[in-house]
Amino acid sequence: MYFCMPDHHIITKKTETDAACVNLGNDGIIRVMVKRKTEVNAAVLKKLYTVFNEIENGEPYAFIYYTEDSSVTVTEEGRTFAKEEENSFPKICDAVVVTNLAHKLLANFYLRFNKPNYPFKVFSKMEDAEKWCLLQMKKVS
Repeated sequence: MYFCMPDHHIITKKTETDAACVNLGNDGIIRVMVKRKTEVNAAVLKKLYTVFNEIENGEPYAFIYYTEDSSVTVTEEGRTFAKEEENSFPKICDAVVVTNLAHKLLANFYLRFNKPNYPFKVFSKMEDAEKWCLLQMKKVS
């Protein structure tokens, strides 16, 4: 069984793919936990973007992405697809929670070279990512 969401949130919508658990919490944040040993490529992202659109039903949300463990990898094809398709589902912001140096470097590389057209920030603690997402949500409400 996968740890798909922190205990202190009530899940209002959830779904799971081969690659990730996707949960909408009662705080209005969509949390995406990428499962161990997943290679995040264009095909994985395409499926996830379809799931995001189904959960959102046209409404923008804040997103937090994190990994089950350090075995997750993101391909160059995946990074390129993410940039090219960044407007394929509505979003307020993206927060990425990283727990190791390799993932931190990858997330910062994406931020510097792919320059998302929406607020995007890297965190080392889930609580900090949640606070930032809630602040971004207040800015648009």
